Amino acid sequence: MKKNTVIIGCFALLFFTGCKVLEVNYKTLPPEIKLADSTGTIVVIDAAEIHTPGLINTKKREAVVTEIKVDYVKHMPDAIRNTLGNTAVTDTSLNDEEKILLLGDNPAIKEKIFSKYNASAILVLVDCSGGFTQDEVVKQKKQDGSTSKEAYYSVFFQAKYHIIQSAQSWNKEVYASRKHSSRSVLSGLLARGPGYEANQKDIAEMAHQNAAKTAGLFKAQTIATNGWRR
Repeated sequence: MKKNTVIIGCFALLFFTGCKVLEVNYKTLPPEIKLADSTGTIVVIDAAEIHTPGLINTKKREAVVTEIKVDYVKHMPDAIRNTLGNTAVTDTSLNDEEKILLLGDNPAIKEKIFSKYNASAILVLVDCSGGFTQDEVVKQKKQDGSTSKEAYYSVFFQAKYHIIQSAQSWNKEVYASRKHSSRSVLSGLLARGPGYEANQKDIAEMAHQNAAKTAGLFKAQTIATNGWRR
């Protein structure tokens, strides 16, 4: 009797779900930061320090990420133009003291930049980091009964911004990453992650994705939403 009840329940479930159709709808989310002047210039200013994860070969790693950061800042205006259509420039006129004042929303420094470029927003790159993170270490049992360990890594580029628009300002963090590779872990030792110089192109790829995501802060996003209908 119980078996028959289960069978009937399965048929009923198939009947009712069979009358439904999965449909995909779309909804538009407003931008995280709405531009008050959609035609004004967006100004990019580099005030960033460089950070790399890990302790090994720090100078070599920092040299690679510094080179990528320089290219990232140069590329940001193109990413903004391609994503938003706005004019975008990189300003190099401010000294270190003025950059610090700008991070504190100093009215005089703000006015200097807004007036110079007829700007709608100022993006101050405060901090950035790039390289590889260890996602997990997986133990695997071999046929001879021994175990091995495999460490898995992702490549990433992270940027922190202070964004100024008129009387408002925001602190935003933008992160781009993807799965990268794995390394064997020797017994009792940490796995040595991917080399920065050998994989510089992969880190640079994440920096370009990060630039596009940063520009996307000012753009409405359309996302898919699934649902059932009869």
